[in-house]
Amino acid sequence: MISDFTTRLTRFVATPHRLSDADAQQAALCVEDTMAVIYGGWHEPVVRRLAALDEGGPTVPAGAAEGGSPEQAAFLNAVAGHALDFDDVHTVSVTHPSVVIVPALLAIADARPESASRIAPALAVGTGVNVALGQILGFGHYNKGWHATSTIGVLASAAAVAHQLGLDDDAVSNALSLAASLAGGMQINFGAMAKPIQAGNAALVGLRAARMAEADITGAPDIFAARGFFDLYAGADGLAADSAEVEPRIDLGTVSRKLYPCCYLTHRMIAAGRHLYAERGGNAVPEGSVIEMTVPENVMVPLHVTDPKDGMQAKFCAAYTLAVALHQGQVGLMDFEGDSPHRPAVRRLMDMVSIQTTPEVGRDHVGVDRGAVHVRLRKGNVTLAETSVAAHPGSPSDPATPAAIGDKIADCLGKYRRDGGVPPAARAFRRDLRTRLHLPGLQEPTAPDGQTAYTRQDRPEHGTSAANLATSERTV
Repeated sequence: MISDFTTRLTRFVATPHRLSDADAQQAALCVEDTMAVIYGGWHEPVVRRLAALDEGGPTVPAGAAEGGSPEQAAFLNAVAGHALDFDDVHTVSVTHPSVVIVPALLAIADARPESASRIAPALAVGTGVNVALGQILGFGHYNKGWHATSTIGVLASAAAVAHQLGLDDDAVSNALSLAASLAGGMQINFGAMAKPIQAGNAALVGLRAARMAEADITGAPDIFAARGFFDLYAGADGLAADSAEVEPRIDLGTVSRKLYPCCYLTHRMIAAGRHLYAERGGNAVPEGSVIEMTVPENVMVPLHVTDPKDGMQAKFCAAYTLAVALHQGQVGLMDFEGDSPHRPAVRRLMDMVSIQTTPEVGRDHVGVDRGAVHVRLRKGNVTLAETSVAAHPGSPSDPATPAAIGDKIADCLGKYRRDGGVPPAARAFRRDLRTRLHLPGLQEPTAPDGQTAYTRQDRPEHGTSAANLATSERTV
């Protein structure tokens, strides 16, 4: 007998959905944000080396495979989109949902142009599956060491493509079963090239599973039955929610935009560092000081790097990201390039950092979006300054401003230019993308006099980080 959750989930995926205006706008933001970070990550070493392995893959960001398969395009674009760790996140599921969904949908749209109009609802459906599975598995799944972007994301990708292809309930069930058979990815790979490859695999496998289901290839009729997906991937304390009580639904408003190109669990640390830098006029940490940071215990789970050797490792180093924010009042793409992690001034601050964790007690307090990050600057017995940050910058609790989003997109296109590419102008990039993919039009910012306001996103060559203008962090 098929479980009630499987029946409801497959019906949710197979049913046509009309998005609200708010969700349609959120879908457009998810797509253009993902496309921008694909541009930004296109010339990263992991992408270049993967591209050299196979012929027929895409040669331009967000492009189709030239003579190759949609799977090749989805894979390489998803790797590029995750290479900078700048793609959007969802805190309940502890995943990067769009990076495993959008490249798969784009690859199908390139192969079947008539499906482009279904990208927005398909993205919403895939994200809804991602959220539902994350609610059930909870933080215990992530805490066990799984890379949830890959394990949950492969099913989300399969669901999104299945919806885009218009598969019926039985075919959707087969797509989910086929995708689940290859769900994997480990946190131990964080800081290595394998991490973005795991996201690429999720996009590839999800797309492939939906295409196989369309070809009448079958899988187990109920992967959520006993000894199935939930039993295998549950954390040490079991599931966080009863699947009978979780209803898959459209809810793109819970996706967070990243304003800094590093692990999202460092972002409250960065916000605290930036606040102290601004408060102390750039002289944040005098010699002989101690930087005391207290964080919720679970925040440190993926931040296992203490002595980053390169930019990729630095993205998962709490002391480094805090030190950069305290040193210069901003954290951007160039802080994870070249020899940036070895700057003497930053290393000096890293040596001053002391990190304490507060235990998480009870299920209601487990997860990444709990508690607050507290940073105190102390010299001897004197507290020089201190601040706490509860909301993640760019999250629904502290949403990114339109200007910050536009500047992030411009910054990613600027990195593509610095790496030798020829990107489009940011505003044209956003307008053309929304038109081509049948997404809501770009809402122009206006000045007080009613004229179109000038913003930095008109200048893709600008090399300064979007973090310069991302000043929406909330301190409590």
